[in-house]
Amino acid sequence: MSKKKYDELSAAKAATDQALAETQANVQTLEEEKDALAAEMEAEKTRMNEEISGIKSDLDATKSNLAQVQEKLNMTEAELNEFKEEINGIFNTYKESGLSLEERDGRLYVTTSEPFNYSSGSSYLSKAERDAIDSMAETLKATPNAKVLIEGHADSQKFAADAGTDNWDLGYARAKAVANRLIRGGVAAAQIALASRGDSMPAADNGTSEGRATNRRAVILPNPDLGNIIKQN
Repeated sequence: MSKKKYDELSAAKAATDQALAETQANVQTLEEEKDALAAEMEAEKTRMNEEISGIKSDLDATKSNLAQVQEKLNMTEAELNEFKEEINGIFNTYKESGLSLEERDGRLYVTTSEPFNYSSGSSYLSKAERDAIDSMAETLKATPNAKVLIEGHADSQKFAADAGTDNWDLGYARAKAVANRLIRGGVAAAQIALASRGDSMPAADNGTSEGRATNRRAVILPNPDLGNIIKQN
């Protein structure tokens, strides 16, 4: 073999060895990158699994909280329905008694066949008013669970400073006149409560004689015993 041929073969072998070394180095680099990527992917998978697990735990806790809230809402609704039934039962007492109730200006009143109005400064009841009270007495006697509040009212006319009385006293006297008539008719005193509003709640214009006549009045309101319900709730 000539020296030239030998040199060519040696050069070719050297080039091949270099190419092989480079290829092996590239393969090693790729292997390392693959391992690094696999490790990174495994770490990301672990992180995502942990995050999903945390979200699932949060979701389960939220569902549990929602279930507890719903349970409380259901309980509250049930208690509210029970309360409504008790209230309806109480006011059915008035309905079944034959007493007629009327809402005026956000307040509930017992209506009577005759309004109770008075002369200025007086608590005297007319015959028609006494007859209306006697009729109501029969109804209340037959329904001992029905309780009423009698309110006495006055117009804006003031007593003299040395009169020893005022519109609060007059309002009370007017309510008491109705109560006394009811009790005389057989209604139990425990069914009746009294209040005076003086001239603090006018129903008409005190600037006119007609308005003042309207304001000199007694009215009757349902007065249910809510004590047990209030204690329970």
